[in-house]
Amino acid sequence: MTEQLSEHIPRFVAGLEADGYLSDPLWRKAFGEVPRHVFLPAFFLSLPDGRWQAIDATHPDYWRMVYADTTLTTQLDGTVSPDPDGGPLAGTGTSSSTQPGLMALMLEALRLSGGERVLEIGTGTGYNAALLAHRLGAQNVTSVEVDPVVADLARQRIAACGYRPTLVTGDGERGWPESAPYDRLIATVSVPAVPPAWLAQVRDGGAVVVSLWRDLGGGPLVRLEVNGGSGQGFFLAQSGGFMPVRSANRATAALSTAVKQTGTTRPTRHPSFVLHQTDAGLWLALRVPGVTWLGFTPDGGNEQMWLFALDGSWAAVDDTAGQVEQYGPRDLWDEFETVYDRWRDAGAPSRDRLGLTVTDTGEHRFWLDNPDAVVWDDAGARR
Repeated sequence: MTEQLSEHIPRFVAGLEADGYLSDPLWRKAFGEVPRHVFLPAFFLSLPDGRWQAIDATHPDYWRMVYADTTLTTQLDGTVSPDPDGGPLAGTGTSSSTQPGLMALMLEALRLSGGERVLEIGTGTGYNAALLAHRLGAQNVTSVEVDPVVADLARQRIAACGYRPTLVTGDGERGWPESAPYDRLIATVSVPAVPPAWLAQVRDGGAVVVSLWRDLGGGPLVRLEVNGGSGQGFFLAQSGGFMPVRSANRATAALSTAVKQTGTTRPTRHPSFVLHQTDAGLWLALRVPGVTWLGFTPDGGNEQMWLFALDGSWAAVDDTAGQVEQYGPRDLWDEFETVYDRWRDAGAPSRDRLGLTVTDTGEHRFWLDNPDAVVWDDAGARR
């Protein structure tokens, strides 16, 4: 094992630094001294057929994968843990060890000077909490995990590394008022809206770093400075996303139902790949709510992108033919093209020019360059 660590950890840290995720020498030290493999004795590897295979240190690629800048799935369907002796499984990932580069990006966005008290939402494997404890001292770190089994495993693994932060089993969206106020809050789960409880538990002048959950992706990663129970700040230039909190009302892709229906067809004005553009994709994800997507190629047909909404609406975009077929109460591709046009009319701004204000009542206002230039008010984000 010593040989494996001496080979992989220096390369791991050097890679994070070379990719621009690590610039603070204290965070470099933390990533170099807190071993990720302790928190990932086994995990699920995605197979080409969509199923999952559990692997552990007996797998020839285990060490390479653990010390790579990738997210690794650690739980399926809320209860299934990796069993390397079992066969391939179907399921949906519900817990994971986050991509280390994203972790480093968010930890640096906290802008710590030392001694701050931090609340982490979403303990997961415990790796991020251990990094915080290394940097700040365990007495300054509180972490909340909704799943008691996941929390217990994290507690054991963090202790094995020599740290004993405060670990709480509970609903992370409520924060942990018993130890408030905090100087910083970092969420390693995505939320549809920033809970007012988080802002209320962070002192004035403190900060929250969080990713907003959108079915379309977009990686809406934002840093909010807190004052009087409200938060305000810019989205980061880099994207970042996590599994959503379990209360999120996720859109699902009902392709089998949709292909039995017939919609209306028209020419497209923009190609489907605009959804995946770094800057435009953020606006599309934020402004077209309750919609998810998937790629699909019918037998003998062109590659398509399908959109699905919670109300049963769908759209199928065929870039080769330059056409879209839409069905349901919402004309989804009309909404997409309208939002994309508005983004271009605004000067095609980069994602770090978009800002967010979250009031103490939960209202979310999105603005461009300064808080007075509100572009839209997401009243639906109130809790």
